[in-house]
Amino acid sequence: MTERKTTPTATQGTNEPRRARQVSAAPPVERVPRARATGAGKRRNGKARDADLVVIGGGSGGVACARRAAAHGARVILVERDAIGGTCVNRGCVPKKMLSYGASWAAILSGCLSHTGGHEDWRDAIVRVNAEVARLNAGYTQRLHESGVEILRGDARVTAPDEVRVGDETIHARRILIATGARPRPLDVPGGELAASSDDVFTWQTVPASVAVIGGGYIGVEQASILSRYGVKVDLIVAGDRLLRHFDHEIGAALAEALTARGVRLHLNAEVHLLSQANGAVEVCYRPTDRPGQTEAVRAQAALAAIGRISNVQGLGLEELGVAFGDKGGIHVDKQYRSSVRKIYAVGDATDGLQLTPVATAQGRWLADRLYGRRGERADFDFVPTAVFSEPAIGAVGMTEAQAIADAGKPERIRTVVKRFVSLENRFGGTPYQSVFKLVLNARSGRVLGVHLMDNAAPEIVQALAVALRLGVRESHLQTTVQLHPTVAEELFG
Repeated sequence: MTERKTTPTATQGTNEPRRARQVSAAPPVERVPRARATGAGKRRNGKARDADLVVIGGGSGGVACARRAAAHGARVILVERDAIGGTCVNRGCVPKKMLSYGASWAAILSGCLSHTGGHEDWRDAIVRVNAEVARLNAGYTQRLHESGVEILRGDARVTAPDEVRVGDETIHARRILIATGARPRPLDVPGGELAASSDDVFTWQTVPASVAVIGGGYIGVEQASILSRYGVKVDLIVAGDRLLRHFDHEIGAALAEALTARGVRLHLNAEVHLLSQANGAVEVCYRPTDRPGQTEAVRAQAALAAIGRISNVQGLGLEELGVAFGDKGGIHVDKQYRSSVRKIYAVGDATDGLQLTPVATAQGRWLADRLYGRRGERADFDFVPTAVFSEPAIGAVGMTEAQAIADAGKPERIRTVVKRFVSLENRFGGTPYQSVFKLVLNARSGRVLGVHLMDNAAPEIVQALAVALRLGVRESHLQTTVQLHPTVAEELFG
């Protein structure tokens, strides 16, 4: 995310943290008047206008493509019905990580200072989250205006391969980009509407005493970890036999142990089939898949469904135009991000590809470069780092052990190095929680094929190691590199 230089205020430059009421009272960023884009929005026949590119969706991919295309001189109109910034800024990465920071502080205060914890800390965190989201919304909007992009508010519908309608206005576009992101997948069982979604969590002004979280992917794991640190009794209900099935199996198992040690109750092999409500509580009924014929239930004050996300591409008129969709429901695109209909493109979570903010941003920028400027260098999507902001956090890049064996054809062609240790941070806190580092290696050459870490520093470490993997780092390179001591990262180097 691009940093913006701001004018120092009276509270900046000090080491004293501001209270939540001070954060919320900070003056909002002034809304920038709509700029006159170079030719964008030129009206035709009263209600029609022309554009080189119409971007539907103001999330990471849409904003990145719109700004880059406008910088190349294209006439760009961006259509958004909600807040600028998309899921990442408003209901995803940013507020989630801020809540995670707040959860860590709450847990520390509760453990070290006998602080009351819980509800009061949550209210403080929500105020801070909302203030930061508002700042980012204004910043995104300002940068779009400064780039010459016109923002049009409303619901868009693609009525032809070169035409978009927003309300009673028609835009004639040489090209159209669908960058509408994704939304939480609903829980499709009787009573499923009783479960909140991951979006809803950021609207809670207080937390319930207990929550049943349904889903063992990264969103479910993160929410279970965050809520438990705010003092909530959490039951985590998972359909499969382990957490984080797309991550390395040893890391998933280690995280299950860590969450259990922190008080989260795990229910694995649990197929949810019914939600009901009675006496102010929600009952989640599930069938244990490893014990056929039985039914069990979890009662909690609230239920949260975190069972994945689906591309937000319905209601745009794409089906009527013959746009093809992939197996997961996203728009099918080729390597140039072109859909099956000429002039219509798609990037980010609107497609069936990786649903990660940096991926959408890279795709949007590359597409704008290819269409309106120089032929940009495509990002390397073979080594995409990813993280789970739980407690402890997880970072991963490259192949899992199972993927590497499948790729090599024989297990003996793959070697792994696994280290378990208690970090200084946990030793200082008096907790025995272990960190786990795993390297997946080519057994013959020693080339590092995958790095999988569980430690609060893991996401920052993995970001740097992604470059190393792209450049073909080998185990010998790690072993002969001088370590930085004392750090958790040094465990990777010898």
